[in-house]
Amino acid sequence: RERCIFIQNKNMLKKYIDLIIGSLLIFYFFIINAMSFLRFKYLFLVLGMFCFIYHFTKKYLIKKEKLYKFAKKILMIFISIFILVESIMVFYPKQNLNSDCDYIIVLGALVNKTNISKSLQDRLDTCIEYLNKTKQEKMIIVSGGRGRGEDITEASAMKDYLVSKGINKDMIIMEDKSKITKENFDFSKKIIENLSNKKIEDLKIKVITTDFHTLRSKVISRKSGYKQMSFYTSKSNSKLAILNYTREFFALISNIVLSY
Repeated sequence: RERCIFIQNKNMLKKYIDLIIGSLLIFYFFIINAMSFLRFKYLFLVLGMFCFIYHFTKKYLIKKEKLYKFAKKILMIFISIFILVESIMVFYPKQNLNSDCDYIIVLGALVNKTNISKSLQDRLDTCIEYLNKTKQEKMIIVSGGRGRGEDITEASAMKDYLVSKGINKDMIIMEDKSKITKENFDFSKKIIENLSNKKIEDLKIKVITTDFHTLRSKVISRKSGYKQMSFYTSKSNSKLAILNYTREFFALISNIVLSY
C-alpha cells in the first residue's frame, strides 16, 4: 500500500512539476522585482509563464514525437551545461587573503547619480577589509567610467568613498574611461604598466569584485594578459544570488563565444 502511495505521489509530482517550477520562478521574480534594476530579472517571469503554457499544451506537443524528443534533448544538454558552469562559478576561489600583490584593482559597479550602490559599497568595504587584514599599503586602481544614470564616474565615486574611510588619496589611481569588464582590465593594465615600467604578466594583481563576477573576471583578464592574479570578493545579496549567478552564466558564455 505504501509503495502504491509513493508511486501515486511520484506520478502526481511528474504531472505537475512544470506548474511547480513555473510558480517558483514567478514567485522569485516578484521577490526581486523591487530589489534590482536589472532588466534580466524579467527572464524569470517569462520562464515561469512559459512553464504554465507548456503544461496546458504539452499533450499536443507530445504528438509531434520527433520534434518533442529533439527539443527535450537540447533542453537537457543546456541544463547540464548550466549546472556545470554554475557549479564552477560557485566553488571558484573568491577570497585569497594569503597571496601577496603588487597592485589592487577594484572593479566598478552602479552609481545612482552621485551615490554609490550597495553592490559597489560592498566591494569598496571589502577592499578596505583586505588592506586591514593584510596590513599592506598598495596602490589601488579604482576602475569604472560614467554610465547611464550616473552624474559622475564610478572611479570618482569610489575614490571619494575610500578617502572618506581613511585611505590615503595618494595611493588611489582612477581609471575612469571603462564601460565594460574587458575595458576595466585593458585600461587598468595601461595604467599599471606605466606606473611600474613592467609588463602586466610580471606583476601580481589582486582584484576586488563581487563573488558571482569572479570566474568571468578571470577569463576576461587572462585574455588581457594578466597572468598572476587572485581575488578578494564581496558577497552578493542572498536574495539576488540566483539572479546574479544566472545572469553571469549568460554573460560568461557570451564572452567566450564572442572571443572566437
